[in-house]
Amino acid sequence: MATDIDVQFFSHLNRLTLSNNWGDLIRLLDTCLVNGLPLTSVTSATIDAQGDITLNLYAAHNCLLLQIVELSGFAPTEINGKYRIKGMPTSTQLILKAEHVGKNITTTGAAKLASLGYDIIFRDIGDIKRAYRAKNPLAEHPFIRVDESLSGEGGGAYAASYAKYAMVGLLENMAHIDDYADTSKLQLPLDTTDFLKNWKITGTSTAVKRGWSRWYWNRSSPDMTSATNDTASQDRTTQFTLVGDADAFYFHRNLGSNTIQSCILSGCGIFYSSLASNIIPPWFLMSIISNNSASQNAGLSNNLGGITGAQPMTGPSYPACNYFFIPKYDTSKRISNNNTAIGVTPDFYSGNTSFADASNLPSMEIPVLDNDRYLRGTLKHILYSAKNQSITTTAPVIADNSMYVGDNVITHQSNVGGFLYYLGELE
Repeated sequence: MATDIDVQFFSHLNRLTLSNNWGDLIRLLDTCLVNGLPLTSVTSATIDAQGDITLNLYAAHNCLLLQIVELSGFAPTEINGKYRIKGMPTSTQLILKAEHVGKNITTTGAAKLASLGYDIIFRDIGDIKRAYRAKNPLAEHPFIRVDESLSGEGGGAYAASYAKYAMVGLLENMAHIDDYADTSKLQLPLDTTDFLKNWKITGTSTAVKRGWSRWYWNRSSPDMTSATNDTASQDRTTQFTLVGDADAFYFHRNLGSNTIQSCILSGCGIFYSSLASNIIPPWFLMSIISNNSASQNAGLSNNLGGITGAQPMTGPSYPACNYFFIPKYDTSKRISNNNTAIGVTPDFYSGNTSFADASNLPSMEIPVLDNDRYLRGTLKHILYSAKNQSITTTAPVIADNSMYVGDNVITHQSNVGGFLYYLGELE
């Protein structure tokens, strides 16, 4: 069996930056989802007796163990493709897990950290909006619309110095970047009394309301604590982990401090569905839902979706934080207001629990239970961590032949937990 090369991850440790500038989130998503991250030039490449590939690079690669490297322009051509990083003997050398016993590399090409496997379907002239979708999509793959506009639908104006967040939502089809007003199209989230609700900017100055479903990446106050959006966000670089594939991805990041290690979590895509999905697609969106004006003071834990952008297990003190968003399961009525769902887990403290602490690396898949009590399926990739892992940043982990990456997340005000993501098997 070959080593799995589908689920990829990126990190600030790769020297990718998410700073205090509008457009930064979209640029990061372009790199991670679509383009990949080019590595410095390959000075030489060899194949060892086990068939693994050793790359020598001109300068530091800034890669992490278990990331996926994609090779192109090599000869023989069968060398081109994707490989897991098996070892990093030096800062300029990588060992890639491969099966090329007895082969020789005759032409050295280029290397990059492979993308998660999306295309940019639409973009705007101002380059502040995107519609992403999986390459070679299935019918259930949504269009993922990310909008960093400060003005537009609704006629309002949001100040550039305010808290940084993108308006994010899923749509079943699109003909152009601003194609979200059609009442025959399913969206997530959705208020059927106002199909524009997720994308409107109304009002000005401190009274401005911008969007509904929000992916924050920089605020004046760290993490979950109370703050207003009209206070200038900090000039800093964000710690983050982004992990997934063309079906679903998850995005950890800290919000308001270079030193605070606890992150919030957002994500979107499709889950493993246990119900028929030909009518109601198995979409999920982890996002902070808020229609507050910029001057309204609130901790993110007060909003549906909460401090983690609806991370499934944030803690019983903040019930709103435990939910994420999915389409309502009603086969007689496709276009409905969105539903909420919760991850079914032993407790609310993933990565900060003693539930199975006798085990080496205990982790569990997360079932999806919606607000109507339908057990809808299981989230892809993300795993409940059943012991205290003490993870404080992007952390690749191998247990037996299984590959994981983890990062921290807030579980409640005083404790930091975390999640594991299953990357596949290392054969």
